[in-house]
Amino acid sequence: MFSDLISHLDYTYFFVSAVLFLLGIYFGPNVVEKNYNWLLVYPRWALRTMEKYFGQKRSFLLTFLVIFILNNFSIFVSVISGFLIILPPIAAFLTGLNVSIVSYEMLGWKGIWHILVNPVAWLEFPAAWIGFSFGFSIAGVQLTNLNFHLAFDKFEVLLPLYAKYVVSLLLVAAILETTLIMFAENFRNNEDE
Repeated sequence: MFSDLISHLDYTYFFVSAVLFLLGIYFGPNVVEKNYNWLLVYPRWALRTMEKYFGQKRSFLLTFLVIFILNNFSIFVSVISGFLIILPPIAAFLTGLNVSIVSYEMLGWKGIWHILVNPVAWLEFPAAWIGFSFGFSIAGVQLTNLNFHLAFDKFEVLLPLYAKYVVSLLLVAAILETTLIMFAENFRNNEDE
């Protein structure tokens, strides 16, 4: 069932992606507490945008599409970052850092705990780590062979796997996340009445 992914997934890159991502999560609260503004600009903008968007009542379909498209865009950019060799490790670390900063700004240490126990994350994290590892693989081909065409050939091999596994995981994650958002919204509305 997963034989195509297993044969093309570099486990070292997958492990490094996971470690860098989790390091980003680990350092996020420290960045907020020390107020490193240059690292806070993007996550704070993202948080304001999310609060503005999700502060209003939206349909299930629209909420789902926004979550699904944004998550896919973020991870796909990490995949193609492999063409610029140095970017995959930066992308893996910064994605974890940004997730951590947003969660910490919203809920403090409780937000960091929520990252780790949230069932949506159990789907999104492996999807992200697969995507980052694909970016590492493309960068590895570029670095080893100094040949853009071989790197593009690698990308063409990995693209169907991205569609099959990463998109599928993100699809299920977006459905689950949207359901949880709608449930929380209905619960809040019932409490207010």
